[in-house]
Amino acid sequence: MFRVGNAGWIIYPDDCNPGRIRIYQWPSGFASLHVPKFTVQIINEAWHTKGVYDVQIGCPAFASTTLIDPRVLRRTDLANCLLKNGSIISPGEVITFDYSNLLPYPFIVLTMKCL
Repeated sequence: MFRVGNAGWIIYPDDCNPGRIRIYQWPSGFASLHVPKFTVQIINEAWHTKGVYDVQIGCPAFASTTLIDPRVLRRTDLANCLLKNGSIISPGEVITFDYSNLLPYPFIVLTMKCL
C-alpha cells in the first residue's frame, strides 16, 4: 500500500494514493423547504490498479436533509464516512449521490487500500 522513504515521508506508489480519487460536486437545485441540493461524483482514477477499497472520506461536520443510501456513503464515526461500504471501486467507476445542506461540504479522501 505505501512505504516510508529515507526522510520519513510516506511515499505512495503512483496509482495507489488518495489523490487518485477525485471528488466533484455542484449545486443541483433545491430539496424540501428550499434547502440547496448538491450532487457529488466520486471517480476512481487509479488506472493502474485492479481497484480500490476501504475508501475513507473525511466528513466531520457533514449533515444532509436528504437521506443518502448508506450503501453509497455512510458515517463510521463522528469524523469519517465510508464509501460504498468499503467494497471495491473499479478504475473509472463513478459513484454519485445527492445531499442537501445550506452550504456545500468540502469532502476529502483520507485513506484507501489498493488491489
